[in-house]
Amino acid sequence: MRSKPRTEPINRVRLALAQTFLKRSMKMLERVSSAASSDALQAALSSPTDAGGVASLLSNLAPLDVGLSAVDPFVEAMARAAAVKRELLTSAGGGLTSSQVAKALGITRQAVDKRRSRRALLALPTGSGEYIYPAGQFTRDGVIPGVEDVLRAFRIRSPWTQLSALLAPAPALRGKTILGALKSGDAERAIALAASFGEQAA
Repeated sequence: MRSKPRTEPINRVRLALAQTFLKRSMKMLERVSSAASSDALQAALSSPTDAGGVASLLSNLAPLDVGLSAVDPFVEAMARAAAVKRELLTSAGGGLTSSQVAKALGITRQAVDKRRSRRALLALPTGSGEYIYPAGQFTRDGVIPGVEDVLRAFRIRSPWTQLSALLAPAPALRGKTILGALKSGDAERAIALAASFGEQAA
């Protein structure tokens, strides 16, 4: 008799964990939704994605006097972090999936994964095992020249912190962002600035 694949027990455990998490999340969403105003709920429903809707609702509730500490002592901090990430991605022109990047660059998804692995593309983890790619690193002709060199120059490893650095106007670049400097052909200064981030921690 052939033995069943070892992945079957793993899949059952994963399914059980997912169902347990779903139950807990539903209870949390019920409590948060009941505390939200009509405007906050409408803003959440206007989000183009489910995850964005939840982040919007939590971030809108975070500043309230009642706070979110009654739901969970860490929810308010997480809500603020989610709001910051959402704003960063919006400032970067939104996010592209691996398939969208592959289509835009005329390569396979596997090739996109390889570029991400060698830090030739900035990729943000979604928590589901997938990645989203900030659209600001691309042009109609492909990847902005110099992006790979900048990403490899970073000493900071957090993709979200890297994105924040790419989008921040810098005096060293005459007020331009790193991405803006790359677009204008000032790759040398952009790379040098990227390399300076995290120097004290290195």
